[in-house]
Amino acid sequence: MTPLPPTPPADSDTYPPLSALNDLLFCERRCFLHRVEGVWVENAHTTAATFAHRRVHAEKDSDGAAGRTARGLRVVSHRLRISGVCDLVEFHSETPFPVEYKRGKRRRWDNNEVQLCAQAMALEEMLGVPVPAGAIFFVKTKRRQEVPFDEALREKTEATARRLHEILQQTAAPPPIRHPKCKQCSLFAVCLPDLLGDPAAYRRAATALFQPA
Repeated sequence: MTPLPPTPPADSDTYPPLSALNDLLFCERRCFLHRVEGVWVENAHTTAATFAHRRVHAEKDSDGAAGRTARGLRVVSHRLRISGVCDLVEFHSETPFPVEYKRGKRRRWDNNEVQLCAQAMALEEMLGVPVPAGAIFFVKTKRRQEVPFDEALREKTEATARRLHEILQQTAAPPPIRHPKCKQCSLFAVCLPDLLGDPAAYRRAATALFQPA
């Protein structure tokens, strides 16, 4: 007999979303601005990603010869204290196989594996079955990358979740760390990494701002 799941904590409705893990690994400062200060700026990348997720969620679930699939499946992990939606879950002989859709091609600083692993850990917690692997589907290239959920990835996912909850308790944003990926960030003009990351440049700009014309 399958044991009953534990009673959800009273604050489970306030858990941060799965995507916050990806956000955090991309940039702690951006994660804080998004999740704590509620700063969100749309650009071409975020808008295209939103529509890509909507398209896959809008497709119907299926139960055919190739196996059962579920789209837009809501999941929660009380262990990680996160919740969210799986784009697609395939059931291979009743073993869940989560698939996360990403708009662009894979880049060297991608953090999709942790987000996907968190989905797997939530499915394991909810269904009581092991989830050994999943995949990331890159919409732009139409390629699927299989991801095994090994011990190293699971440990990284747990560590990222712990760091996420630490960030969400902070009262001040982490300082900016300049990186080539900053140029792709929708919050680039709000974050000001070139200015705030250089105290001398900040002081010069502040002084010039209040000098009489």
